[in-house]
Amino acid sequence: MEYLFEFLFELVFEGTLEASKNKKLPKYVRYPLIVLIVLFFTIVIGLILLIGIITLKANVLVGLFIIILGLLFLVLSIQKFKKIYLKNK
Repeated sequence: MEYLFEFLFELVFEGTLEASKNKKLPKYVRYPLIVLIVLFFTIVIGLILLIGIITLKANVLVGLFIIILGLLFLVLSIQKFKKIYLKNK
């Protein structure tokens, strides 16, 4: 059952990612897919930062590490977004 969910999630996520990069698809299909991808990564990075802030109260060193990791993910995802979607402008 775990493999089935993993396969379906990977199929949907990878399909959405590849379809959003495809210039042959109409804009009204690609733009909502890009919004879904950005929303997903924003939620994941936000949760990492939230966990870091919550952990900061209990253990300062681990909390700072998680916050730095979340900020690193944020910076790298912005760079990747610019590279993939804004390279033509």
